[in-house]
Amino acid sequence: MDARINQLTRWIDYLEAVKTDQHDHYFQPIAEGKWSKAAIIAHIMYWDRFFFEERLPIMLEGGALIGITTEQIEEMNKKAEAYAHSGVSLLEIVDAAIQQRERLVERLQNQDLSRTFTIKEQLHTLESYVKGEYEHDLHHIKQLKGA
Repeated sequence: MDARINQLTRWIDYLEAVKTDQHDHYFQPIAEGKWSKAAIIAHIMYWDRFFFEERLPIMLEGGALIGITTEQIEEMNKKAEAYAHSGVSLLEIVDAAIQQRERLVERLQNQDLSRTFTIKEQLHTLESYVKGEYEHDLHHIKQLKGA
């Protein structure tokens, strides 16, 4: 597996470790006005699904993507938080997040990461987008470990 794609599997490794953790605090906010750990995990799962279903097919065709609005981001984040607090167990959230990331990684394997596409008329590569996704993971893993 390409090293850049392999970085995305570190999220799966983190989630596997979560399964052995104490789960009672995962549904409490990590700080005043912040999401819970469960909501953060769901947030990444929703973003993975968005990347896989909405963006990746266009990227692989070298197409043009429109930008995502602040309102769309907020709506997706609200849905992720609502899902995390809908009564599902942490293990259900973690398993769904792992499944979503595995699906994404599998689709990215053997792709030409130098493939170009545009977002709001700016040229990007699949490699640069994957790098941004990995940095997003690291940001949230830091939150999760620090909370």
